[in-house]
Amino acid sequence: MSSTPLEVLLFLNGWYCASYFLIEALIFIYKGLILPYPTSNLVLEVVMLFLYLGIEIARLYLGCRGNQCERKLPLVVSVGLTIPTGLLALYFLFLQTYALRLETVLSCILLFFYGLEVILSCAALITFCR
Repeated sequence: MSSTPLEVLLFLNGWYCASYFLIEALIFIYKGLILPYPTSNLVLEVVMLFLYLGIEIARLYLGCRGNQCERKLPLVVSVGLTIPTGLLALYFLFLQTYALRLETVLSCILLFFYGLEVILSCAALITFCR
């Protein structure tokens, strides 16, 4: 009864999350060296990037675990953790001190992944409740 499309999407999002983190870290290094970036803002945004990574790893783990074991609670927690990761993606999209076009594209793709995952997770939850 587990959802194969959800599992594939979670797997792909795991790879995208790692790529997103590495690219963002390199972009922060670039922005710190080239742009007149206030130190406090740079430190805050790097800390938020690491916070994003921690929440995203937990979210992906719980989503995979809940889907593979056909358990509702880990899948519900995974959907709940999509809210803070989505808010952090929106922060990196709109509210950071300097946002490059590459970051805009990366964050939009990330938000698209989140939307699909929420839809497929809700469908899996409905299936598990039957």
